[in-house]
Amino acid sequence: MSSFDPRFEAGIAHLHRYAAVHGSSSPPRGATIDGFAIGQWVVNRRAEYRRGGLSPERIRRFEAEFPGWVWNVRDAMFDVGVTHLRRFAAVHGTSNAGEGDVVDGFEIGTWVASRRADYRRGRLSAERIARLESEFPDWRWLPQDEASAAAFETGLSHLRRYVAAHGTSQVPQRDVIDGFPIGIWVATRRADYRRGRLSAERIRRIETEFPDWQWTVRPAATNTR
Repeated sequence: MSSFDPRFEAGIAHLHRYAAVHGSSSPPRGATIDGFAIGQWVVNRRAEYRRGGLSPERIRRFEAEFPGWVWNVRDAMFDVGVTHLRRFAAVHGTSNAGEGDVVDGFEIGTWVASRRADYRRGRLSAERIARLESEFPDWRWLPQDEASAAAFETGLSHLRRYVAAHGTSQVPQRDVIDGFPIGIWVATRRADYRRGRLSAERIRRIETEFPDWQWTVRPAATNTR
């Protein structure tokens, strides 16, 4: 008896077309191609697999014909997101999509925000973390990272100027240099340190660049000169 099933073969053929157009064999549930409900068809085949109802020959077909094929829907949706993020980065020059951003009808901004939330809650696997960081060199886990890094570098630059002018990095809180409130910046970094909010890298930078730096100083030393 022939195992040929025209309905299954039609699904496979449409999945090949979808993959050729979209670069992924994991269509969203509502996706269609040439009028064929390819997204629902894939959902049904994965459900068959979970129930043990998909023959070894059909399992082999999927895995052989569609590189990167995944049976787990969560893995599939992650791959869909990564595919759309590549497209977004190709168009916009960044992988840091805003929350309202959409690409090819896919809510890429919401997807990026969700992955960041997963990361903060410890729900993102090491493999997925590594994948995002390696595929997207400008990826930021916190949207404010880039602005925060720039602001930190600005503060360091002004502290260097202050040291060159005054011979010390122990800045009274009211002091200003070149219009920049360097005293407040220094006080804020010390407060960040006390609260455990300053990264090890930033602590190292400050202590290395400013040998006389102190994390705790007497009030008189910071408020008066």
